[in-house]
Amino acid sequence: MANLTPRQEKFTQAIVSGHNQSDAYRISYPKSLKWKDYSVAIEASRMMAKPNVSLRVAELRAPIIAKIQRDAEYGLRQAMADADEALDVGRVNENGGAMVQAVTLKAKLNNLLVERKEAKVGLLDKLPYATLERLRLLLEVAIKRDNLSE
Repeated sequence: MANLTPRQEKFTQAIVSGHNQSDAYRISYPKSLKWKDYSVAIEASRMMAKPNVSLRVAELRAPIIAKIQRDAEYGLRQAMADADEALDVGRVNENGGAMVQAVTLKAKLNNLLVERKEAKVGLLDKLPYATLERLRLLLEVAIKRDNLSE
């Protein structure tokens, strides 16, 4: 661990927990709450530029980054392998429903299935064109009348 003051450590902890540099500085140096934003931003930037502080932030972030990378490694290849395993279990247990679900999952993973979405028909969609045209003209007249009365 880098040699940090308690306030610097508090700053690094705030950064790693998701605060921006200015907010982290305000957390670790409460007197800065009275400062102007640009003054806090300058000091926070200076703090982050210190090698021992930036190294500590990197040290604290390392396990988080490693977990994100591990989680990201679960991709299509692993998902397909898992779906194959589920399909095999369905076959062994003679469970047609499980087999269908596994095959459906594999098809979705490979973009072979497209979900159909039906458009809902509204009230106006059922009216004949001539009626819609008359309604449009009536609305135009009403809008003009409202504009004139203002």
